[in-house]
Amino acid sequence: MKGFMACLMGSVLSLLSCSRATMPESELESVEFTRSGTMAGYEYEGRVKKDSSGVFVLRAMKETYGPLFEKQLTAEQVTRFREIIVEEKMYKYKERYTPMMEVLDGWSWEFHAKFADGSCIYSHGSNASPRGEGLHKIRQYMVELIQDSEVAVDPDAGSEEDDE
Repeated sequence: MKGFMACLMGSVLSLLSCSRATMPESELESVEFTRSGTMAGYEYEGRVKKDSSGVFVLRAMKETYGPLFEKQLTAEQVTRFREIIVEEKMYKYKERYTPMMEVLDGWSWEFHAKFADGSCIYSHGSNASPRGEGLHKIRQYMVELIQDSEVAVDPDAGSEEDDE
């Protein structure tokens, strides 16, 4: 009976989890990728979110530990993020990645994608990451998109992640 209850609880928890084994079919509403090193603050931060008027805005760093820049994106540019998620099967990522051995110093990362139907993909890791190039491609595409942005985001404005 204990085994059955444990299995049942595991099933319920997996249904409540943000990560999923299938790609959501609804429209992508936001994509976030951050990587932290041993220094304070993000080594890299990139966030695509739809603002209140329905426009997609990218806030990202052009370089490691650099300031944030901001740029409006087209629907086609946002579609490319979805394509990367599908191509790299990022919807199959585990929720958490950790190394087999304890590491006291190192790096961590977080990936989050939200969709119009309320579904999401969430994965994070510390000193370990999933196979494939998904995280690298998401970051690389954000850096590519933000390169022609000239307007730096006010560093005193803080991160939007506290808004949720």
